[in-house]
Amino acid sequence: MKWLMAVLLLVSRFALADPCPPSSQQEDWSATCFKGQGATRQVKLEHLTKLEFDGSGHALIVIERPRELVAVDRQGLVVVPGIYHTGDFDYPNARAGLGRFRSGAKCGYFDSRNFQIRIPASFDQCEAFDESATVCADCVSYCVDHDCHQRVMVGGKGYHLDQRNRVLSRFTPPSLAQACNGVPPNSVERTAGKSILRCPPDVNSPFSSVH
Repeated sequence: MKWLMAVLLLVSRFALADPCPPSSQQEDWSATCFKGQGATRQVKLEHLTKLEFDGSGHALIVIERPRELVAVDRQGLVVVPGIYHTGDFDYPNARAGLGRFRSGAKCGYFDSRNFQIRIPASFDQCEAFDESATVCADCVSYCVDHDCHQRVMVGGKGYHLDQRNRVLSRFTPPSLAQACNGVPPNSVERTAGKSILRCPPDVNSPFSSVH
């Protein structure tokens, strides 16, 4: 009997769980808490009172499926979708205060202090902001390790942009045949939605002769 009561209690808790909890609790929200699609999403009117805003007038929400961190304004409008949240290089510790975000298949940069878009999402790949934004258009991004800690841009056109979206310089990303430090990869693997280059050992690396 005790085990049955415990199961019923657990089930009731799940049944009563709020799919749109107060944002101060930092719990995941269901996508059903929003109306609209993509760039026009907005928190439904009945959930606006659950939002807790920071000094810039924005609230952060994690959407459960598909998992996505978004920033909404006081009207509940999603002003920054797809916020990259990688800790050291992106929000909330983005260099120069510029974090990356993704809208659909494109990426750009936003000011992590006030959630204003600084570089619109119009690129296929965006590197973490350093002294400039390194981006490419009409390109493909490949992982060079299984965890995708490092990526390489292949094809298309590359740009270095300043914080005001001005072009500092242009570059040409390598072709796939030159993607591994000037040589072709041994293979290209596609797994879990990622494309991974398997590059041959770098003969110039000091670690290539270490066994």
